[in-house]
Parts: sequence; structure tokens; C-alpha cells
Amino acid sequence: MSGLLAEFMEKPVTQFTSGYKAMKAKNVLMQAFTASEERRKPHESAMFEEIVDSVMKTEKGRETMTTLSELGYSFAFEKGNFGGFCASDRKKIVLNPTCSFEYLLHTAVHEGRHAIQYSLEKQDVPAYEKTQVASFLRKHRALEADAVAHETAFIYECKKVLPKVYLEAQSENLPTLKAYESEMKKSGDERKAMQATFAAWYESAHYRQSYDRYHKDGIKKICDWGKQTKSAGYFTEEYPAKDVLHMCRHNGQTYMTEDFLNKGMAFAVSVQDRQEISAMLKDYAAATGTKADASISAMRTRSSNGALLPDNKAVNLSPFARAWQIAAVKKEAER
Repeated sequence: MSGLLAEFMEKPVTQFTSGYKAMKAKNVLMQAFTASEERRKPHESAMFEEIVDSVMKTEKGRETMTTLSELGYSFAFEKGNFGGFCASDRKKIVLNPTCSFEYLLHTAVHEGRHAIQYSLEKQDVPAYEKTQVASFLRKHRALEADAVAHETAFIYECKKVLPKVYLEAQSENLPTLKAYESEMKKSGDERKAMQATFAAWYESAHYRQSYDRYHKDGIKKICDWGKQTKSAGYFTEEYPAKDVLHMCRHNGQTYMTEDFLNKGMAFAVSVQDRQEISAMLKDYAAATGTKADASISAMRTRSSNGALLPDNKAVNLSPFARAWQIAAVKKEAER
């Protein structure tokens, strides 16, 4: 028997996934959790534990929570006019405990994805305020599309194990979930489903409009601060698309292309936003004695209903087509 034991011990050991890693991650996250109020700590700690346990019932959820614990992230409950957010500078994810339990589950995955994205960001990329506007919009839209793609993959996994999460999300009638389900039904390929969901984010007026407003406000704040402090050098560096994609991964691999990020809806802005942002940049440049960032002029324009307008850089247009293009852009600008 000892000979057989020695022979067995010399053979390579096949390792099986166990619950140890997930349990360790849960303990780390529970110890770092912060309640919205001290008096609510027992109740909210129990609620957060249920969130972690539920999220970890899916493969996507376990992957997210385990990675967050390894990255040193903590969770906190705060009440406010939001569902959740990721503060990557503090390595903290904040959830609003007044939201529905089902909503908090996929929000935890969504915000967790943002944390993972920023853990992958390269060190030599432009700072937030130094990024050219076109690059700024391209980057932050892509990060949101990627987070939604991962969130949607989690929701799809909930179909069997956490059906209430799936049904609540389905009732929102979002094109992202439709795109994911359609591709899974067609090919059964999760990577393709992620790609379809990522692309569908840009087709959603709900996502597109809300985040364009948010990002335009962010650009305004940078301009205002730069004017106030007379700080030159803002909006001067391109953030390459390849570096954005480095942060957007599925199973450790990039799954979208630079070509996608640089064309069509992914690289388009409304006529009104182009005008308003250009004016902000000119004001900032005048106040600091610098050259205004004109990168937004390279982006396509969208109409008020979200449709792409003719490419403003198109060549070999007939005189009639050129006149129609100019008229269309002018008409949209006047709305």
C-alpha cells in the first residue's frame, strides 16, 4: 500500500474549484463594509452579506467579488440621488440601500467592473484634465459600455439562480439585455454576446443622453477650474483607443476593436453638444493664452433623435449632396 501511495503522490494533482476562495473574499469584504449610519449597522451589514452571497451565486458575480477583495476594495452604503458609484481613488464602491435588492445586485457588479477597469489602466496615460475632449468622450463611454456588458452578462446568469433580478431588468426593456440574449440564442458565444451588448449601449438613448450630459458637465468643470486657476495644459493629450481597450476585457482578453471606438455612434456627438463644448474650450483657451482643443471637430454629429448626420469629413460628394449635408447640419443646430 505504501508503494501505491508513493506512486499516487508523484502524479500531478488536478485542482478543483472550491468555495474557499469565495468565502475568503466574502470575509474580506464584510470586514471592510461601512453602513450609512452607525445605528443601522446591524441591519445594513446583514443586508450587505445577503448581497454578497446572492451575487456570488453566479460565475460573473464570484469573479467580480473575488477580484475586488484582492484589489483591496471596500463597500459602503450611502443614501442619495444615485444607485451606486465607484470611487477608484479611494478604492471604494458605494451603494444606495434605498434601491431595490435586485437592483443593488447588478449595480454591485457594474460598479465592481469600473474598479477592475481602473486597476488595469496603464501608468503613462494622460491625466483626466489633460485628455483631449474627443479622447475623453471615447474613453468614458467605452468604460460605461464595458461595465454594462459585464452587468448584463451577470443579469443573464441570474435567469435561473436569481430570477427576480432577471425579470426586474427585463421589465426595463433595455436594448443591451435584448442584444445579449439575442446573440446567446443565435450563437451561444458569450464573447459575441458581450460585443453585441457593448455596441448596443451606444444605440440606447437612455444611456447615451444621460452620460453625455454627465460628461459635458465634467468638461465644463475642468474648463472652469482651469480658467479660475489660469492653468495651461488642459485638453492637450490624446488618450489612445488601444489603451482604453486595455481596460475593457472579457476573460482577460480585449473583445472590442479600435476601429469600433473610432467610428459611427461610438465616436459621435450631438450638434448642440459640439457647439457648447467647443465654446467652453475656446473660453478656457482664451483665459489661459493657449490653443483651443479642436479634437471634437473630428467626431461625427448626431441629430436630436440620435441619428448620425452625414460625415462632415466626407469627400467626393456631389454639389447637391454637399448642399444637403450643410443644410441638415444647420437645421439641426437651430433646433
